[in-house]
Amino acid sequence: MGFFINEFVGDFMETRPIAIVVDDSKPFLMYLSILLNRMNLEVLPVNNTAEAIEVSRVTRPSLITMDTMMPDMDGLEALHVIRADSELADLPVIMISSYQNKNKQWEALSLGCIDVLDKPVDLRRLHKAIQRCDLYPGGRRRYLRAPFAETVGLHHQGRLYTVSSVTLSERGIFLCMREQFAKGSHVEIDLPLPSGETMQVGGTVIYGKTQNGHVSAASQGMAIKFDRLTVANLKVLSELVANLLIGDIVTEQTEPVIKPV
Repeated sequence: MGFFINEFVGDFMETRPIAIVVDDSKPFLMYLSILLNRMNLEVLPVNNTAEAIEVSRVTRPSLITMDTMMPDMDGLEALHVIRADSELADLPVIMISSYQNKNKQWEALSLGCIDVLDKPVDLRRLHKAIQRCDLYPGGRRRYLRAPFAETVGLHHQGRLYTVSSVTLSERGIFLCMREQFAKGSHVEIDLPLPSGETMQVGGTVIYGKTQNGHVSAASQGMAIKFDRLTVANLKVLSELVANLLIGDIVTEQTEPVIKPV
């Protein structure tokens, strides 16, 4: 069960990994930055590659996403500069392109690029690329995860608790509460759905975070891994998390930034 704690490790970290987003399109820069922020990254948006390289030297980001077609220095040229810089050579880079040019894609990959994503960006492919950047000390997150500031029902040993949730993944939830249940405790969660209905899922407590000198009362709580999920449960959770991450972006975007799920 220990590997599953990685799904919630961002909830326990005092600082978030830094991502620099580079694009000359203001809408793309804005919406991709919003999405990455929801994916628990500290985002620094930059509209030119030269500045991105300088900012990278100062901030030492955990990853950089970069458009291949840029007006000042194109993404591939910038990638060559990054790989030749002793301070930045190992920086994980995800390239994003509107044009499916296989030669440029292979060139980027040959320079150690994590992946070359098409525009509009596919959420799950972006997630997989980010996981390959190894941002978290405990390992990769296999499932999408989103902020989920909702009130949920928590059933435990015949009692019903009304608690606030912090984040929701496709396989678990982090709840903010002072009272801690023992690791391995079985619970039932009443999840509120956008339709106004609730869906009850079973779960097991896998981690508890109590208040101490370094942890505020607002961030203490428990990570719960969902289990006994039906096919219908899995489908609803997958759609719910994706909607939390990109639903409003897909509706509002004025140019194709994020691909609808």
